[in-house]
Amino acid sequence: MKDQKDQMETIYKIRTTSPTVKRELEERTRILTAMVEIGREINAILDLDLLLPKIAQLLKSVVDYQIFAIFLLEEKTQEFFIRFAIGHSPEVVDHLRIKIGEGLIGSSAAERRVLLVGDVSKDPRYIKAYETVKSELAVPLIAQGRVIGVLDIESPKPHFFSSYHSHVFELLGSQIATAIENARLYERTRKQAEMLSTLNSISEQMIAILNLESLLKKVAEVIKQVIDYDMFAIMLVDERQDVLKTRMSFKFDQRTQDKLRVPLGEGLVGAAAAEKRAIRVDNVLQDSRYLSCNSETRSELVIPLIHKDRAIGVLDLESGKQGYFTEEHEWILTLLASQIATAIENARLYERVARQEARMEREMQFAREIQYHLVSDEIPHLEGMEIAAEFKPAHILGGDLYDFLPYDGSKLAIAVGDGSGKGAPAALYSAMTSGIIRTRATRQYSPAEMLVRVNWSLCQRRIEGRYMTLCYAVWDESARTMIISNAGLPKPIFCHEGSAELVEVSGVPLGLFQDVVYDERKLAFAAGDTIVFYSDGISEAMNHEGEEFGTERLLETIKNQCHLDPAALKTILFETVREFAAGSPQRDDQTLVIMKAR
Repeated sequence: MKDQKDQMETIYKIRTTSPTVKRELEERTRILTAMVEIGREINAILDLDLLLPKIAQLLKSVVDYQIFAIFLLEEKTQEFFIRFAIGHSPEVVDHLRIKIGEGLIGSSAAERRVLLVGDVSKDPRYIKAYETVKSELAVPLIAQGRVIGVLDIESPKPHFFSSYHSHVFELLGSQIATAIENARLYERTRKQAEMLSTLNSISEQMIAILNLESLLKKVAEVIKQVIDYDMFAIMLVDERQDVLKTRMSFKFDQRTQDKLRVPLGEGLVGAAAAEKRAIRVDNVLQDSRYLSCNSETRSELVIPLIHKDRAIGVLDLESGKQGYFTEEHEWILTLLASQIATAIENARLYERVARQEARMEREMQFAREIQYHLVSDEIPHLEGMEIAAEFKPAHILGGDLYDFLPYDGSKLAIAVGDGSGKGAPAALYSAMTSGIIRTRATRQYSPAEMLVRVNWSLCQRRIEGRYMTLCYAVWDESARTMIISNAGLPKPIFCHEGSAELVEVSGVPLGLFQDVVYDERKLAFAAGDTIVFYSDGISEAMNHEGEEFGTERLLETIKNQCHLDPAALKTILFETVREFAAGSPQRDDQTLVIMKAR
C-alpha cells in the first residue's frame, strides 16, 4: 500500500510540477529508455569493429557530444590508446598514449570512477589536445573487476555534462565494458581458429618437403608471414659436441652466412634448448644471458624445436624494437615448432636414407644377401599344410616381403607384402615394415587388428611417397581354417573343388591414412584346397607389346595346375610368367607364397 501511495504522489507531482521540471523528468525518462535499448543492442554485436561505432551512435541519443573516444588498455605497456573516435584528429588517434593515473582519462581508470569536469581549464589533470574543449566526462570501463578502458566524451561548452549524465554513464559503463570484452573474446577465438587452420595448412606443406635446405627456407618464409621479424635463425643441435649450430639465418630479409656455435645452456638460445621451453625477452640489454651478435637487437624470442621429448634445435627471432614479441607470437610459434621439428627430423632422416642409398649402390650385392636374411629363411613344416614360397626382386634389392610367424598353439601367421617403389628405398621401407610386423606379432592380434597396428606405426614414421600393401592371414591347423585381411595387395586366389576364385577381401594400403579399419574373410580348407598369395609383379608382368599377364590368365593357370604340390605349382607359375614376358625385362618384384591343405 505504501508503494502505491508513493507512486501516486510521484504521478501527482509530475502532473502539477512546473514545465521546466516536467521537461527534465521527461528527458530523464527518455534517457532511461535509451539505456535499456543500448544494453539490448550492444550485447547482440560480437564484431568489435561494428560494436564501437554502434556504441557511439547509441550514446549520441543520450547526450549530444562533439568529441567521442573509446580508449582501451594495452596490458603489456599499461597505457591507454584510442580504439575508436569521433571528432579526434588522425594524429591524436595514432599517437596519443595515456598511462594509468595520467590526465582525466588515466585518473578515471586509477580511481575507478566517473570524472565529470565542467571546466577543463581549471583542472590540472586535463591533457590539452584541443583548444575548443571546455568540459569532459571520463567513464571507466570495468569488466569482471578489471579496468579494460575508458569512455571519454568532450564538449566545447562549459558545464555541458550534468551529474545525471555522470550517473547514467556510470550505469552504462559496465554494460559497455562487458560488450567490448565479449566482442574481444569472440575476436580472439575467431582469430585463433583461423590461425590454427593456417598452421595446419602450413604444417602439411612442410611435412611434404624432404630436402632439408628447402625445408628450412620454407620455415623462414612461413614465420616471416606470421611475425615480421628483423633477424631470424634456425639453429640445430650437434649432439656429438653439445652445441647449437646455425643452419640458416636472415637479417633484414637478406640471407646471411652466420656460422654461430653456442654450447647448450649458454645464451638465450642455449638456455631455451637446454630447458626445452620458450624464452621471450623484452630488452636483451637487461638480460645477462644475452650473447650480443647483432648490435641492432633489442628484443628476442627463442622457441625450442622438440621432437620426441628431445631438443633438436631452436627458432631464434630478434627485433630492433623493445618489447616487440608478444604472448600471441610465442603461442603461435610454440604450436608451429612441434610440426617444424617433425618436418626437420623427417628431412634429416630422408637425407640419411639418400646418403645410404648412394652408398648402397657400391654395396648392393652385400645388401641383397642381408635382405634375403630378412625374408623368412625356413619354410615351416605343418602336419596339415604344405607350403612353398619365393621372392624374386626386379633389381638387386626389392621391396617385397613374406614371413611366417608363430601364433598361438597350432596356428601360424602369414605375411605377404609389397613396398611402394623399387630399389633401396623400397627395400628399406619393406625392412622397416617387416620389423614392425615381427614386433607386433608377439601380441597375436587378429589379421584385421594387425593391419590397423602396422598402419598406425607406419603413419607415425610417414615418409613421402612411401606405403605398403600387405596381406596378413592366420592359419588354424586344428580347425583347418584361415582368416585373411588385406591392405591393398592383389586378392589371394583360392583353389577349391577344382575351381579358382579371388578371395574378396581388400583395403587401403598401409602408411597413407591414420584412421583406417580392415575387413576379414574366413576360409575353410578341405584336403587338396590351395591358396596362392602373390605380389603385383606376377599379375602385372608385361611382354614387349605392353600387354599384362593379368589376373584372369593367372586364375586359369592356377585352376589347371592346382593338383600339383606347392613347390611344383610355384615353379610352373614363375615359368609361365617368364614365358609370357618373352625376354621383356622384369619391371617389378615377384613374390609367391603357396599353401595346400594335406
